[in-house]
Amino acid sequence: MGASKVLPIVGGFLLLLFLPLLIVLVLLLGVLSGTSEAAAQCTTSAPDQAMFGWPTDQHKIDQDWAEADPDAGTEAHHAWDFKVPEESKVYASIDGKISYAKGDDIRIRNENVEVRYKFIHFFRGLGDTVKRGDQIGTSGSGDESLPGLSGAHVHFEMWVDKESNGDWSTQKPESNPFEADTSDSGGGGCSCATTDLDGANAQQQAFNYFVQNGWSKEQAAGIVGNMISESGVDPLKLNDGTPTGTKTQPADAISKPGAWGLVQWYPGKKMIQPSRDAGVDDKTIGSLAYQLDFVNKQINGKGPLPEPAVGPALRATKTPEDAAFTFASKFERFTLNPNDPEYDRRRANARHVFDTFAASAPAQGKPGDTSGCGAGSGNIAMVAKNLAWPQGPHAHWSVDASAAKPEYVEAMAKYNDGPNGQTPYSDCGRFVATVLHMSGADPKFPNVYTPTQRQYMLDHPEIYDHWESTPPGGMKPGDILNGPGHTYLYVGPWGDGNGWNSAAGSLGQHVPTADNLYGVGPSGFWVFRVKGGTTPTTTAN
Repeated sequence: MGASKVLPIVGGFLLLLFLPLLIVLVLLLGVLSGTSEAAAQCTTSAPDQAMFGWPTDQHKIDQDWAEADPDAGTEAHHAWDFKVPEESKVYASIDGKISYAKGDDIRIRNENVEVRYKFIHFFRGLGDTVKRGDQIGTSGSGDESLPGLSGAHVHFEMWVDKESNGDWSTQKPESNPFEADTSDSGGGGCSCATTDLDGANAQQQAFNYFVQNGWSKEQAAGIVGNMISESGVDPLKLNDGTPTGTKTQPADAISKPGAWGLVQWYPGKKMIQPSRDAGVDDKTIGSLAYQLDFVNKQINGKGPLPEPAVGPALRATKTPEDAAFTFASKFERFTLNPNDPEYDRRRANARHVFDTFAASAPAQGKPGDTSGCGAGSGNIAMVAKNLAWPQGPHAHWSVDASAAKPEYVEAMAKYNDGPNGQTPYSDCGRFVATVLHMSGADPKFPNVYTPTQRQYMLDHPEIYDHWESTPPGGMKPGDILNGPGHTYLYVGPWGDGNGWNSAAGSLGQHVPTADNLYGVGPSGFWVFRVKGGTTPTTTAN
């Protein structure tokens, strides 16, 4: 590149290998994971997020990183170029402050990381605070030496001060920093929104989801009643005249002018683009679970499209009809006329949802919860399924944190003792305890050690019923199995279709996964159940 046309370039993103542990954690868990509101709807741990948000709407690198090639007569290109028309939007790739803004160069710094742009017209000033996904300017034009681009494009570089001494350098990372890691070890999805939803159909699954995440049955019915009117509770519904039943994937919907998705975001790009910017793949974006999670964050005033006025108004409603009207008028905002007959149709939908599903609804979760994991819901089975892999043990025959579901690693840190103990992420007792703490079923359940946990349950008959064999009426999702040297949870049929009905970790063998019910009996596993089930047939010995 010509010296007058390029930012200074040196070497060092692989510095992660050399940084002190604290700085590595800051990079991975803070800056690189994109903890801005643009990524907030996706609550996975850092490995599931792209290191950086895309700087343009074009998610394709036109000129990659390249070393100098004297034989070809090309110079080094330690950057990424995006060929976009002039005046295209340019976005902040990290949270941070503007550290430099002069000419057509602008830089954003966060701790030891700085991203640098060239050939843009910016409207942010020195010292301004920006969030990942914020527009910082528009693209311009400039000429670089080969292999860099010439003409209209955006030039993007990543720099790091690896010793915190002001010595900034850059070097190519091993993989595309704008794309999320979707390997098994990285989790492959967005928080618990990618796991099983409870319910026989989309309406019941949506209703149960909102109840489990802190809304009353009446309020959940009001939300779903509106979804029936908007999309038929179809996450792939595009409203542009396409025939009923047509499934429109995000890749097609993003360029269409019509409304799309469960609540008919208008246009569909309004929801799809920030999800992509947060590193979410299109398959996940088009799923019922992810879109429910997205809406839940919106009405709780979070995520890239917050609707902070909706939540308080909706929580004040007491009937399905009032909830339907409130959601329609404050979230959907399809009309200014409160007497519009469409409101009555949505009220009728909400009453039907409530009458159909309320009697079998799960326990209400903690109001304001946006984890999508059922925190505070009291639903042991749901939380267990959200924290364990849906495949059998041999698919995850490892004990490391990297092998555990990222949601479980996050939950261990928040609801148990994290990485402490012997192979803690495979410890069966820690898994059961984490589920009971997170679900709110028993926040005081002992963190670890199967015998201690059994004695605790026996010592608290006001909390737990127990049986020395299969309970009358059979097992119920959420039952705790505790026997010699092991404990696990019965969750009912779930997983990848191989007949699993339980969830368990196994100390020194595998992280929490789907498993089978086994060994129930006086000399094997006793069944413990949080109060509220059938009357126990045995007493503590």
